[in-house]
Amino acid sequence: MNVTVFGAGGMGLYFAAVLARAGHRVTVVGRADTVAAAGEPLVFGHGAEEISVPGVRAVAAVPADAEPADLIIVAVKAWQVAEAAVALRPLVGPDTTVLPVQNGVEAGTDLATVLGADRILGCTCVVIAQRVGPWSVRCLGAHATVEIGALAPESGPSRFDAVAAALSAAGIGVTRSGDIEATLWRKLMLISSYGGVGALARQPVGITRAEPATADLVRAAMMEVLEVARARGIALDDQDVDRMMKVYFGFSPDTTSSMQRDLAAGRPSELEYQNGAVLRFGRASGVPTPIHQTVYASQLPGELLARGQRA
Repeated sequence: MNVTVFGAGGMGLYFAAVLARAGHRVTVVGRADTVAAAGEPLVFGHGAEEISVPGVRAVAAVPADAEPADLIIVAVKAWQVAEAAVALRPLVGPDTTVLPVQNGVEAGTDLATVLGADRILGCTCVVIAQRVGPWSVRCLGAHATVEIGALAPESGPSRFDAVAAALSAAGIGVTRSGDIEATLWRKLMLISSYGGVGALARQPVGITRAEPATADLVRAAMMEVLEVARARGIALDDQDVDRMMKVYFGFSPDTTSSMQRDLAAGRPSELEYQNGAVLRFGRASGVPTPIHQTVYASQLPGELLARGQRA
């Protein structure tokens, strides 16, 4: 496969490394420091293993005359997806499939608006991938698992089959979602709730779940997401809350969400696309979301400072 990975953070470099190692032709679109470092093989660490993956290209922008890609993995942050969609146009041909790997529920729609819904596979991804240098990535824990499904009925099964084969051969666990909207909202329920409460408490999972009152707050935040999803016609129920609480209790004690880490470090985060999204969709549906509103309002000043929007 001719694969383009748009974004050279931990997630992007992880996918680039494992797909190139599996024999695919991979190009990464990244920042200047990534392009400068790409004269050497991409360094991929996992457990005690550290290997060099040769042959991965890096470019600073998509050329106007680029050869269409078979697969595009969109690995930028959620607020960058709409801009990425425009930049990706030269790479999209009749047989191109686009796979966004962001948290949240809006990336697929942002891409579909520009590139066409039939080309987009919705996706949730679970992996801890840390960018340790401009051209170096480490996978902490297990290899990625993804759940993917078509956003549009006209997207044929061949798209899923081709992408699933490529990812599986690269060591990634793949599950097919029969209802990708429900899958995306289920992940939003998990990530926005434990990450949002973790940001408020400024503590990792091992601390928040050990205090019953705080663990109950995480569950209550999940219930808010459930009510918003139901109001929007998404097929979730109380059992999904039980499932996501089980996932939360199964995390390593030192786990924090990427949004929580970004907020704590004073970096731009996905606050608007996680707790902010729950709040926005709740208001549009007439569903109160006081916990997510509290997370959003309390973290917004720091978010705006990180984005240079407050003195």
